[in-house]
Amino acid sequence: MKKAINILIIDDDEFVTASLTDYLINKGFSVKTANNGKNGLKMFERKHPPLVLLDQNLPDMEGVEVCRKILDMDPNVKIIFITAYATIEYAVRGMQAGAFNYLSKPFELEELLIAIDMAMKNVHMEGRLRVQDYKREKEKQEKKLVGSSEVLNRIREQIVLAASTDATVLITGETGVGKNVVAKAIHDLQDNRSSFLSINCSAIPENLIEAEYFGYEKGSFTGATTRREGIFELSEGGTLLLDEIGEIPLHLQSKLLTVLEEKNVRRIGSSRNIPVDVRVIATTNLELEEAIKNKTFRQDLYYRLGVFNMHIPPLRQHPEDISEIIDYFLKQFLNYPAKVPDSHIRKLMKYQWPGNVRELKNIIERACLLLQGNEIKPADLLFQKEIIPQMTPGKQNSDDIQEIMTLDQVKEQHIISALKICSGNKSRTAKALGISLSTLKRKLKDMGYQ
Repeated sequence: MKKAINILIIDDDEFVTASLTDYLINKGFSVKTANNGKNGLKMFERKHPPLVLLDQNLPDMEGVEVCRKILDMDPNVKIIFITAYATIEYAVRGMQAGAFNYLSKPFELEELLIAIDMAMKNVHMEGRLRVQDYKREKEKQEKKLVGSSEVLNRIREQIVLAASTDATVLITGETGVGKNVVAKAIHDLQDNRSSFLSINCSAIPENLIEAEYFGYEKGSFTGATTRREGIFELSEGGTLLLDEIGEIPLHLQSKLLTVLEEKNVRRIGSSRNIPVDVRVIATTNLELEEAIKNKTFRQDLYYRLGVFNMHIPPLRQHPEDISEIIDYFLKQFLNYPAKVPDSHIRKLMKYQWPGNVRELKNIIERACLLLQGNEIKPADLLFQKEIIPQMTPGKQNSDDIQEIMTLDQVKEQHIISALKICSGNKSRTAKALGISLSTLKRKLKDMGYQ
């Protein structure tokens, strides 16, 4: 069932207030009323309705003053002035105070409904825009190159160089190193490129790739009921990121090469070439030289894509950035200060991180879900079996003899393994171990994990 829109009426005329309340309730609105400015402000502070009908002249203060104070509390609320003293001066003062609309008494009830409808459409539109702004800001925050090592500083220099030209860029590196982050950074530094469109080449079914890339005309194949533009046309004037370019089937690579060289596309079922101005950036985690040897990737396409070639090193080659990256993710996932102790950071720096920054992000995000307090413990990081031995206290490496763990150490590792299997759920872990939850918590505390 659709939720009723809340409206606050602030007017000292009891007849007007009662009439409007009955009318608006019958139209499906939820209505609250106040007979003066002071009560109106208190009511707004408690209910925060999206719409206020406000009289210009109130017994204790002017409507303009009430309007300003309401907008100070919530700048997104829509205020419609209703007054019997309709003058240009009042109207101007009301609009300058931030009112959305101005109605003169007496007015037609249909006129009021139209004003309310316009105000609510504006509320919804602004709400969508705020969501879009939030998403863009969130994406901007997530697409950030974090770290101050020489490795990352060299990458930043390459990003600046790549942004200074319209040449195609090929970004290589293991999964999770941040290839897409680098691609977006290149685009953001370009003043002459508007949109940024990314497409995962490995996620498109082979029988749909050509249509997705180049578009098609109505009736060109079964199911083509309308004409559709491809991603190159949609990226006109902007940047197109071809993610995982190595996954494109061999028989379509020649068509992609033609588009890159001739700067035009031809839709399926059409005989007309359409010029396109698109900056192409491609990424891959494959060894394309090996793919060329195996005849699964065209050499000429490789050279065309790699006019500007960038390789992003794995995280294990710049572990000195791990501390900064962790701090960045902690700020992203928590709304209060938290940290990972330096002793644990040093152990994390020794881990090989096969999933690179993406793996580190996932581990920190899940650790934040388990976090109690503001310091992340080893037990909060129990999501990678390779990390567990490194984070387990009391275990020392020896080059001379094979280490034999004590019984206490064996018990500790067994508890840690059980906690990992239960995804950090202490209640499930205690049940699986056959001990009480309080006993488990005490043992973890003794072990230094909470």
